[in-house]
Amino acid sequence: MTLSTPPTSTPAGAHAIVYGGSMAGLMAAGVLSRHFERVTLVERDRFPNGPMPRKGVPQAQHVHGLLTRGMDILAGIFPGIREDLESAGAEFLDVVETTAMFGAGSWRPRFHSGVSAASVSRLVLEWVVRQRLQALANVRILDGREAMGLKTSGDRTRVTGLQLQVPGGGQEETLEAELVVDTSGRGSRTPQWLEALGYPRVEETRIHVDVGYASRTYRKPSGFEPGWRSLALSPQLPRERRIGILQDIEDNRWLVLVGGWLGDSLSTADDVAFLEFARGLPQPHLYEAIKNAEPLGPIHLYRFPHSQRRHYERMSRFPEGLAVVGDAFCSFNPIYGQGMSTGAMQAEALGECLHQGVRGASERYRRRAGEILEGPWALATTGDLGFPEVQGKRPPGFGLMSWYGNRFQQLAGYDEEAMRTFARVQHMIESPTAMFSPRMVFKVLTVRPDKAAQTPGPLPLAVLRARATG
Repeated sequence: MTLSTPPTSTPAGAHAIVYGGSMAGLMAAGVLSRHFERVTLVERDRFPNGPMPRKGVPQAQHVHGLLTRGMDILAGIFPGIREDLESAGAEFLDVVETTAMFGAGSWRPRFHSGVSAASVSRLVLEWVVRQRLQALANVRILDGREAMGLKTSGDRTRVTGLQLQVPGGGQEETLEAELVVDTSGRGSRTPQWLEALGYPRVEETRIHVDVGYASRTYRKPSGFEPGWRSLALSPQLPRERRIGILQDIEDNRWLVLVGGWLGDSLSTADDVAFLEFARGLPQPHLYEAIKNAEPLGPIHLYRFPHSQRRHYERMSRFPEGLAVVGDAFCSFNPIYGQGMSTGAMQAEALGECLHQGVRGASERYRRRAGEILEGPWALATTGDLGFPEVQGKRPPGFGLMSWYGNRFQQLAGYDEEAMRTFARVQHMIESPTAMFSPRMVFKVLTVRPDKAAQTPGPLPLAVLRARATG
């Protein structure tokens, strides 16, 4: 493990508290270690001593993707962490060149795009990051403690600490701090705590998607060389609802996910049902890859009822000394893979806001976080709101945006420039506005769906085997 210490900054204060040991919490604590003399990370769970699941992260055994922008920020927080991940078995692969992608009714062209991402499980990723955080001399990890409420100044205009308790009851304790950061996830109680302190209830936007998925780990078969490292089979929205992903992870394993929108997902962890669901995907490649592969564990189920955005940036009053980061601020449909990376962007923004000192940082940060979330939220919700059954307010011009998005996806089925642009937007290297440059608009308006259908995809495993034996 790399033991280098991050570059130091002028301390903004003596003590900061982060409560919630999620990826957003780990990154936020790493950022704050540069701005405070001491940082305490509080987590309700007991952290396992290794890359193992824990109760507070039920989705950890499913497919995850730290996007390129998120990885760049993480590497800035913990220099050398790419090498640490590689030592733990991760690989950094070109997302277009090494992934066989089927979407919008056609295969995507594969070429060297220059957009790379870590091929690694969430369990290993989080473990490596947690080790780096534990190595920082000014960071204390206090697990097995539950946040019970905020401590404030007498006039309740400033948060001054956090009240803690051992889960299930026990002696309470209070930690004093100049900044308290909520990274406790979508179940955050900050809205209720603020309301109890006399602040208005934060406005929420919810998009009810009823997404469900099931994941299982397999041993990669010896000699399996299909010409791709990972596989992504996406539906043609809104006509289709099912998705399948095969992710190449450490230790010569596959992590396989099958799922869908609006309840079209597995309800039981049944071996036969898992394979039959995979057989029903838009292409046979995933099913054929796993039907004779060796499972390495049980099937894990997960349900996600709705995307949720809390508009802290709109609140007319908000206390000093408090910041909200990650899913506690905005929880995305996980199928789009934006959560960890937007959490990284928020943690980075919080650090930037602290360059001017603690005073006013909460105000600066929540408005900046609201701006950061606009693009990713628009991308995710445009896809989800394309289903007529999905509840949620459609923004002005939604029909035109959906039409353009569908045409752009068709264009990406054969045009390398469009595919590279899409990959860069998807991985948050560029703003979604890159899809609306004059050159891209002209291409979208003259798109040829028949040409996308001609893009060759990888041969199904059955054909490869027939050729090998023939």
